[in-house]
Amino acid sequence: MRPFADQLRCDRCTVAAAPEGTFSSSTVTCPFIAFLGGQAGCGQGAYPVVRFGCQASCVATFILIWDGSESGYAEADFAADVATTGGGGVVAGNWSLGNRRHGMSPGDRVFLLRQGTDRGIVAAGRLTDGVITVEPHWADPTRTAAYTDIEWDRVLPVEDRLDIEDLLAHMPHHWNNIMGSGQELQPPSDAALQALWEGHLTALGTGGSRWTLEPGQTLGRRARMEGFGGAMYGGIQPSSSSPNVFVYSDPQAGTTYGYNFDGWNAERTVFLYTGEGRSGDQRMRSGNAALFNHRDTGRAVRVFVAAGTEEGSGAKVQRYLGEFEVSADRPTLTAEAPDQDGVQRTVLVFRLRPVGTVLRRDQDVSAIGDAPARPQAGTVAVETAELPVGNAEAVPIEAFSTGEYPVAGSTAATAVKREAELVTRYKTYLEKGGASCVRYKLRPPGELRDLFTDLVDETANVLYEAKGVATREAVRMAVGQLLDYSRHMPSTPDLAVLLPALPTADLRDLLSRHSIRCVYEDSNGVFTVA
Repeated sequence: MRPFADQLRCDRCTVAAAPEGTFSSSTVTCPFIAFLGGQAGCGQGAYPVVRFGCQASCVATFILIWDGSESGYAEADFAADVATTGGGGVVAGNWSLGNRRHGMSPGDRVFLLRQGTDRGIVAAGRLTDGVITVEPHWADPTRTAAYTDIEWDRVLPVEDRLDIEDLLAHMPHHWNNIMGSGQELQPPSDAALQALWEGHLTALGTGGSRWTLEPGQTLGRRARMEGFGGAMYGGIQPSSSSPNVFVYSDPQAGTTYGYNFDGWNAERTVFLYTGEGRSGDQRMRSGNAALFNHRDTGRAVRVFVAAGTEEGSGAKVQRYLGEFEVSADRPTLTAEAPDQDGVQRTVLVFRLRPVGTVLRRDQDVSAIGDAPARPQAGTVAVETAELPVGNAEAVPIEAFSTGEYPVAGSTAATAVKREAELVTRYKTYLEKGGASCVRYKLRPPGELRDLFTDLVDETANVLYEAKGVATREAVRMAVGQLLDYSRHMPSTPDLAVLLPALPTADLRDLLSRHSIRCVYEDSNGVFTVA
């Protein structure tokens, strides 16, 4: 800024300033003077000014260069800056200026151009004070480089950059001739770049508006897609146009495929969410990977639950629970569930922790509950009708009359369980001798699936596994089940298999080597220990 006898004029544009009262309602405040607050330059920031063909901005615009390397902008710092500015914050930084040693002022606009691979503008900000300092070079301490302080107001994930092809399409004469950091972009290109950047942010859904939806409010998928990006359908929708991963939970849909892990744990401190993938084992890729890596990409996790349908259209209503993050401790669990073809497979279950205020409702509690971090045990009376979810608890013996039982995790399928009648007969036999018989429901640590024993004689502390046949396959399976179950019992039991006939000598030897009793029912209905 430089003063004149009859008026003041900005060095960087044709804005003239005059004493208050010279101009009427047509007078405006020069952005450059307003930013300085009358503390620098001509010192006349308090005077109203009038524009005579002023550019869109009275400040200079500079292009800073990042070679894309870790040493130039550490990955962890970059991800943190993406997250902070994506949430409306400002990040203080310091950047090298190449050969520039003067010509910068407070409030000047800067854009960060990533070179090498994935070229494009990834950040924008303003100079803090315009002071240039000479310090050791960021990559070679034997050299020196010029630096200045910056406040970044927006840092984008690399995949969301203002791509070099867009820059070349709109401003073809600049981007292949920038050889070093600190190059000034002259008018009218500076205004063109600012307009292009603002349009890019608007297209990403990250322009002037920030996330304003409150927990408990509803937002349709189409409205979310149009405002904040992400695809229309699917359970996990990472957005390339806003710093968000959208997660949709619908327990009713989950039960169609035989699982229903989604929902709050009992304490309402963790929200469980089943990963995507309807066929085969779920893997950490696509949407699952986007959710798991949300911190690294600077994205917030925003969880919605199905809340009925819209009247007339039938479209599902999605209720916003709030912002979450993948738990730092035990971020995922592995559970077993059938896929869309009914084939048993493993699924990923994410453990999401609330960030700030979220909606916690009883109807959103998981039917399965969280996985225990360590083994726990607790028993309840056999006659108890409703049992609390625990890790080891006694439950009533099944009294089957049909020889069939519903298979958990299928949609109406039943399986023949011939050993059910065998268990019922042996239970009667034991109780006549004064034994107390129960079953145990077990929840192994770190898992979401309950395991059910066949029979436990609590009086003698014996765990039985029954099989409907005495084949090698059945006996081998029983051995594995007994060894598995016994690890989670409240006290270490003796082990026994219950069979409808005497197995071969070799199988009896197998059981003996593992200290497992063999109880069988002979043709006269008498139970004998082999």
